[in-house]
Amino acid sequence: MTNKAGWSHSLTDFADQAGDDITQMARVIAISMLTEVVTRSPVGNPDLWQANLALTSKNTALADAYDANVDVRNASNTGRKKFKKLTQRERRENFYVDAKAAGKGYIGGTFRGSHMVSIGAPDMTVIERVDPSGSATISDGSMLIRASGNFPVIYIQTNSPYGEMLELGHSTQAPGGGL
Repeated sequence: MTNKAGWSHSLTDFADQAGDDITQMARVIAISMLTEVVTRSPVGNPDLWQANLALTSKNTALADAYDANVDVRNASNTGRKKFKKLTQRERRENFYVDAKAAGKGYIGGTFRGSHMVSIGAPDMTVIERVDPSGSATISDGSMLIRASGNFPVIYIQTNSPYGEMLELGHSTQAPGGGL
């Protein structure tokens, strides 16, 4: 039996493999973090806005009051025509229970679409992409992360002007901040 001193594998090969493994792990972590940040970002929903809640509440109360008064009117009505309670369609068309005070035509997802990935240095670009699902944002960012070199410094950021306000809790979907 020969007793040789030394390593069974080249130290250079070991160092190269360790470097590749660390880089791959950094990419996996960065993609996971990007996915978490994007999916936890609130998406604007006009149905939750205070002005719309107040209008819906007021109009629903008016329709409910009409329905509550139907029996009283029928009891005191001497004519043959009887009053009936409102259908869902009549509530929508006559009492505007689904009306919006603000945000008509609004499509949420600008904040979610504003997240971006940069490699090596922060990018101060403001992105105004509308991405309610976040899939395009995650896809674009993941592509950049996968293309980064060895030992990348990866930045996940948003430069949205209202990002700080959302982080401070100005959203009913993320009252404690989203990130």
